[in-house]
Amino acid sequence: MGVDHTLRRLRHTSWRALAPNPPIVITWVEIVKMSVGPRHQRCFTLPVPFVAKIPFSLLWLTLTTVAIATEDRAYELRHAWSKLQFPDCPVGVAFTNEPSPTGIVVLQRGMVHVLPADREAAVAPVFLDLKDRLKDEIHFEAGLHAVVFHPDFAKNHRVYLSYSQSEPRRAVLSEMMVREGAEFRADPATERILLEVPHQLADHFSGSLAFGPDGMLYWSIGDGGMRDDPHGMAQHPFLLQGKVLRIDVNHRSGSRAYAIPPDNPFADKQEWRGEIYAMGFRNPWGMSFDPGSGELWLADVGQEMFEEINVVTKGGNYGWAERDGPKRLMAKGETQQAPGEFIDPVHSYSRTTGEGICIAGGFVYRGSRLPKLVGCYLYGDWGYGKVWAFRRAETREAKSVNTLLFVHRENEERFNPTQICADPEGEPLILNHSGWIETLAEVAK
Repeated sequence: MGVDHTLRRLRHTSWRALAPNPPIVITWVEIVKMSVGPRHQRCFTLPVPFVAKIPFSLLWLTLTTVAIATEDRAYELRHAWSKLQFPDCPVGVAFTNEPSPTGIVVLQRGMVHVLPADREAAVAPVFLDLKDRLKDEIHFEAGLHAVVFHPDFAKNHRVYLSYSQSEPRRAVLSEMMVREGAEFRADPATERILLEVPHQLADHFSGSLAFGPDGMLYWSIGDGGMRDDPHGMAQHPFLLQGKVLRIDVNHRSGSRAYAIPPDNPFADKQEWRGEIYAMGFRNPWGMSFDPGSGELWLADVGQEMFEEINVVTKGGNYGWAERDGPKRLMAKGETQQAPGEFIDPVHSYSRTTGEGICIAGGFVYRGSRLPKLVGCYLYGDWGYGKVWAFRRAETREAKSVNTLLFVHRENEERFNPTQICADPEGEPLILNHSGWIETLAEVAK
């Protein structure tokens, strides 16, 4: 039976009909949409010709292992705010570092709300409204990507934003002020644009923000959105796409609205952009510093084969688009790999064996409520509704351990994690595409 005939027969066939006890319900049309549809380019980028080459038996095996869950769970999800379901996709949270921290949740289409101290509250006050600014940012990955507070926010009242804009399409990094007074709210009239980076397509924006222990602001930018990074942007030393940038927002150098730290790895190289801290990324989705070690952890969404987790080091090159995860990029075929030292991910998982299709980055857990997870990197998969804990090996002789903590089941509330963040106590907040903010709890025995 030819592939075309198979596609026609399965076009509207539920996988439920193909096995007596199928673990998932999905149609072939949905698989194809995930392959090429603009709403899913970040999460499943296999082109139709590639999908067509997968043996049907392998595809069936892959699909039937996607959402198999054990009967007994050690961990479960609970709504962190039991009465707050936001009407848009949450993409980030941030907290002031004051003695009594104030938190915010960032929604993709432009709203930012204050997270109530009372976890039973039913109302979240508005912190920032950028809906009008982002009204044309309608694509799957476009919109508001991150908001973070300055480490010295209590004195300078500054916040930093990462978002997309069109005509021309670009990624924007800016600064705003929170006016002193009773109302805790950012003032768009105070916005100061720090940096704008051209973007070819409406995906792979990335846009994660994090202040490091050094007080510098780190900003991740995707490769521009085209398959295989055909222009080599992530490996280009004078382009900012496909990089992690590190800038000093407390000073200015030259005509810039910020300063380039003199200890950046390429600050003194004329042929490099001095803002670059690390390179070779496709679409970083979640970036955070481990409060214990100070290391920078970054999740990078893959293309055909792998989703990956990286520990980012100064001047490091993480391989895209010469490599996809720990392997040579499939599109490169048998061509010789470009010269240079590429750093492999500390962990990767396969898109072809049912493990997942779209990593959602997280953080290294240093809280107290889940003692078995201390020191683990918590992360998820958007497509399959999974949450894992990855414990990196401490020595070369030891082995890293990756533990599945939670997987969504068919009869449960929708769960597609967009990012996993820490609250001020270091406990997990799992952002759910459906508008809920979840947390993780041990199942009572």
